Amino acid sequence: MDPEIIFKKIDDLGEGPTFDEKRNRVYWVDIRGKKFHYLNLDNSEMKTFASIGMISSIVPTDSNMMAATVDHGLYLIDDTGRHTLLTEVEKEQKSTRFNDGKADPFGNYVAGTMDLEEKRPIGSLYVLTGKTIRRILDNLTISNGIAWNTKKKVFYHIDTPKRRVEAYSYDSRMNIERIGTAVDFRNEVGNPDGMTIDAEGNLWVAHWGGNRITVHDPEKQKKIDEIKFPAQNITSCVFAGDGLHDLYVSSASNGNADDLGGSLFRVKTEYTGSRTFVFSVP
Repeated sequence: MDPEIIFKKIDDLGEGPTFDEKRNRVYWVDIRGKKFHYLNLDNSEMKTFASIGMISSIVPTDSNMMAATVDHGLYLIDDTGRHTLLTEVEKEQKSTRFNDGKADPFGNYVAGTMDLEEKRPIGSLYVLTGKTIRRILDNLTISNGIAWNTKKKVFYHIDTPKRRVEAYSYDSRMNIERIGTAVDFRNEVGNPDGMTIDAEGNLWVAHWGGNRITVHDPEKQKKIDEIKFPAQNITSCVFAGDGLHDLYVSSASNGNADDLGGSLFRVKTEYTGSRTFVFSVP
């Protein structure tokens, strides 16, 4: 599984690729660059829009809109790039911002916050249902990768400095209860960042500082595959396209001219991904 470069070094902190199946688009963001992109898989056309702040995740919706987390707010964004605020969290907290987020199997938006200094456990994980937002986890330092195994009813979440993927039971209101550790990163290079899940329930975890994605069977707690990239900071990934075999991978610059961080990569795999969920617009 060799990565190919789709767009070379276009982002500072590329993050959060996601698939809009209805419109056959791959979305991703550049957090520090305060912009987002979409790639139309029908014609390979890419469009870029400015955001109103540090846009950290973007998800498809059940309408012709996108939803996104920007700084402390959750927004709807139309195809002209116009942002409409839904709600805000931690408005008085100058030391946090939103980080990774995804739509859940019930049409909610699940997103977490992080300490801007990446040191203190002052972040939380939230679920937005319509325009009502609720905290479901706290004491997080860098709330990051998110995935659901709908067959096993298991929710997976990463708090990066803990260097593990935690497993939780969940219900239709995203009430969660910890089950245990699904992936232990103590013997891995780099730190766990974003992730996705395939149709077999394997977790695909991006390695910040590790130039790779590793594939894990969370039930057996076993690493089963690995893909290396010409970029040190691999940030997240999503399966997209016909059959959900193609993995789109975001990355971030590390300041080295020879490093291809900031590129969007694609990997043609023999695996089948899980479908991306959509946010139900209130």
